[in-house]
Amino acid sequence: MKTLIIVAHPDYKQSSTQQFLQHQVPQDSEVTWHLLDDINDLDVAVEQQLLRDHQRIIFQFPLYWYSVPVSLRQWQDAVLTRGFAYGTNAVLAGKEFGIVVSLGEPINEYQAGGREYYTISELLKPLQAMANKLQWRYLKPLVISQFDYMTDAQRLDLVVNYQQYVTIDDTSFAGQQQWFIKQLSARINTENDPVKIAQLTSILTQIQDNYDELTELRWTVDLIRDEEE
Repeated sequence: MKTLIIVAHPDYKQSSTQQFLQHQVPQDSEVTWHLLDDINDLDVAVEQQLLRDHQRIIFQFPLYWYSVPVSLRQWQDAVLTRGFAYGTNAVLAGKEFGIVVSLGEPINEYQAGGREYYTISELLKPLQAMANKLQWRYLKPLVISQFDYMTDAQRLDLVVNYQQYVTIDDTSFAGQQQWFIKQLSARINTENDPVKIAQLTSILTQIQDNYDELTELRWTVDLIRDEEE
């Protein structure tokens, strides 16, 4: 699946979060990294063609005053026009829409009783409404809370979650397992260290065994349900 990541950040070069995420995009994937704040003169025809060419559209931005940065707001106004994005003769229906949003405050403050009071889901409702109007399938947002304070283990989890978010085709549990199998197989094929190859192969075997067991269990459950009906 071809993915378009539309990145909006007024101080992108100083953003450790955005720099980190850009380096996590797999080089051999069908992912386009599109930085809005590097564009001096927005070419609407080019932007609209990018949307046509990709099946998954991701807005990636820091939460600014409970909304998107101005560059993304202006992009929405200029590019998502009637007759193209919605309305008669619209051509974008059926795409997937994801959000990668970074927060400066702890995620647990975004709730009733917290300092920010409203949940992230509530604050992102305008984007969910946009997706609904464009007939895009709304994906669960990937929320990054206080990146600069993350531990190494938390950043490693973020790498996996982010790479899945921008590349995975099937978001089910089985699809996620298949994604891990594919990633490990590719890593093994490019690894030269025999010790690391052995370690990765052992992990791959365990995942494959678990996947086979779960597949067999699911088949058994489906069979029982069919018999009960």
